[in-house]
Amino acid sequence: MYQILVVDDERQMQSLLTTCIQSDSIQIQTASSGEEALEMLERNSFDLMLLDLMMPGTNGFQVLKRVNQTALIIPTIILSAIGETDQIVEGLNLGAYDYVTKPFEPKELVARVQAVLRRTTMSKKTMYGLRVHEEQNRVTYHGAEIAFTKSEFQLFTRMFLHAGRVFTREQLLNLIWDRLGEREDRTIDTHIKNIRDKLKKVGITEAIVETVWGVGYKISQPEEESK
Repeated sequence: MYQILVVDDERQMQSLLTTCIQSDSIQIQTASSGEEALEMLERNSFDLMLLDLMMPGTNGFQVLKRVNQTALIIPTIILSAIGETDQIVEGLNLGAYDYVTKPFEPKELVARVQAVLRRTTMSKKTMYGLRVHEEQNRVTYHGAEIAFTKSEFQLFTRMFLHAGRVFTREQLLNLIWDRLGEREDRTIDTHIKNIRDKLKKVGITEAIVETVWGVGYKISQPEEESK
């Protein structure tokens, strides 16, 4: 299930974007300001952000600048009524994957969203001999299934499909919150230990699940991909 954050100060635009994009495989959350978006990005992990530029208070450019100052990696498509070249170039230079001018054709926007999702996740489904089978909720190592629990699968898959990205404990905890009776950061540490143990059990000796001290965890990229 892909998680997309829609950031726009106009409720009507939020509703339009949700109607266009939400599906069985895409879940939408919305923010009405740049500050709200930054708070949500700190608490949750998203596969994509659709970001309006012209908002009161913290505008879209400022959101991207703030994100760039953190360990967060969030693919972004800018949506704006401003189609001037300088604005487009600035947005792309700040790390946006695409820039769509309002008004837009819904079918075109959906195609652009799907293209970014494919670009940022599909290439990561196989690494280190591991393969994620999202449709079947399975992870295999050279064809042999690893016996992850539902929570372990969700945590591992999220990090695996975004290799190199640092996830805070709170972001990971929010992924499995519905299954937990108690909300404790140490719960994530326990799940990570179990994931590491199960990877070792199938023969993976490399420490691919890394601890980022004071922040959280990430799955490292293979050296040839990180260069």
